[in-house]
Amino acid sequence: MQKIGIDTGGTYYEESNMFHGSMKGIMGTKFDILIINQNRLKSQELWGDIVFELRRLDQLFNRFDTTSETSKINKEAALTPVQVNPEIWSVLKNCQMYHIRTLGLFDITLDNFSKVVLNENNHTVSFSKKDISLDFGGYAKGYTLLKIKDIIHQAEVKDCFADFGNSSILGIGHHPYGDAWKVNFENPYNHSIVLDEISLKDMALSVSGNTPSYTGHIVRPDAREPVNGRKAISVMTENPLEAEVLSTVFMIASEAEKKQISENFAIQRIVEYNL
Repeated sequence: MQKIGIDTGGTYYEESNMFHGSMKGIMGTKFDILIINQNRLKSQELWGDIVFELRRLDQLFNRFDTTSETSKINKEAALTPVQVNPEIWSVLKNCQMYHIRTLGLFDITLDNFSKVVLNENNHTVSFSKKDISLDFGGYAKGYTLLKIKDIIHQAEVKDCFADFGNSSILGIGHHPYGDAWKVNFENPYNHSIVLDEISLKDMALSVSGNTPSYTGHIVRPDAREPVNGRKAISVMTENPLEAEVLSTVFMIASEAEKKQISENFAIQRIVEYNL
């Protein structure tokens, strides 16, 4: 993928030194970002870097794109070991680590991650069971937001707010008229009810849960049982990838498992909502 000539769009507001970039249809959702107190040129250059990264990672993780690395693994790994590029290898090792640290509840196969065989010698992946496939799902959003956080820090931007599908959010610095970025969480079953107001300052937030039109999508891998109850979980951490992993895991974890898993992570705030 080439970066030259990329069409980024976006709107710069001179009176407030604020840039708004928005991208629809990326990883099946929408991405928005506010960049504060930067000039037009730097804001547009930064947005261009972010758009490039969004498109690159969307292609990398898209299991429905026949040319993607993920698609290739899903097609071939049950038949023969597949050699993968360094980034996918690092991602798979990372997923393996989160699988262990969450007592097996984080599972990108939604079946049995132990059947994914990673060969350290030649960086190949194979499946020891048929009908296994990789679905990076929310992990891909968290990973992407972590990469975008790095881009923002490298650009030395102090105040920025990124919203990935209203469920994965990054607040760097603070709002121009406040000491943090405020996020309201509305009850998806009754939008007139605000369940929570969360302040983000150099923090990431991930929310997982059910809605009237989207229920049962979070499944406990060992029992293959979907979560159908009217509930949601919000998790705030410094690491947007870990926030994404944990918000899903805590939807399916028992109380004893939640306590044990929490000891493995630096969680700033976790709240469960009955909807």
